[in-house]
Amino acid sequence: MEDVPKPFLDHLEELRFRLIKALISVAGGTVAGFLLVDPVIRYLAKPVGKFVYLVPTEAFFIRLKIALALGFFLALPFILFQIWQFVVVALKPKEKKTILWILPTSYLLFAAGASFALFYLVPAGAKFLLSYSSDILVSNISIESYVNFAGVFCLVLGATFQMPLVSFFLSKIGLLDSRWLSNKRRWAVLIFYISSAILTPGPDPVTAIMLFIPTYCLFECSILTARMARAR
Repeated sequence: MEDVPKPFLDHLEELRFRLIKALISVAGGTVAGFLLVDPVIRYLAKPVGKFVYLVPTEAFFIRLKIALALGFFLALPFILFQIWQFVVVALKPKEKKTILWILPTSYLLFAAGASFALFYLVPAGAKFLLSYSSDILVSNISIESYVNFAGVFCLVLGATFQMPLVSFFLSKIGLLDSRWLSNKRRWAVLIFYISSAILTPGPDPVTAIMLFIPTYCLFECSILTARMARAR
C-alpha cells in the first residue's frame, strides 16, 4: 500500500463513505416501505381480486421485495445526491451544470413512467387478460407472478420516459440529428401505435391510444431536446 498514491486512497475512502450512506438510506427507505406494503398489495389486487401464494415463504419474501423496491425508490434522490457529491470535484463548471439538472430530471421522468404503468397500464392489462377466464379457466394468480408482471411494466415505461434525455445526449455528441428525427415522424407514429397495441392488448383502440399519446409526446420532446443540444 506504500506505492499507492494518497489521492487515490482518499478517493477510495470517499467512495466507501458515499456507498455506506447510500446503503443506509436504502435501509431506512425499506423500513418506511414496509409500512406501505399492505396498501400497495391491496391496490394491486383491485383488478384481480385475491392473490394466492404457492410456497410458505412466498408471502414473506414478496413483502420484502416490495419494501426493497419502495425503499430504493424513496432513497434514490439521496443516492443521486451522493453520486453528485462524489463526482463533482472532477467536473468542469459546464459539466457540473449539466449533471446538476440531468439527475433530478431523469428521476422525475422515471417516476412519471413508472406511475403511468402502475396506475393505468397494469390495471388495464390485468382486466383485459382476466376477461379470458371461463368456467373451466379460473384465475388463481400468485402474488409473486403479479408483482413481477407489474414490475416489468414499471421498469419498461420508466426507461421509455428517458427518451428525451437520451436524445439530448446523443445529439450533444453528434450521433443524432433533430432533422433526422423529424423526418421519421410517420414511422414513429406507426411504430408507437403498434407497440402500444401490443403492450395493451385490449379489443378497443382507446386503450392503445391512451398509451400512444404520451409515448408520441415523448418523441416530440426528444426532437426538441435534440435541437436544444445542437443549438448549444
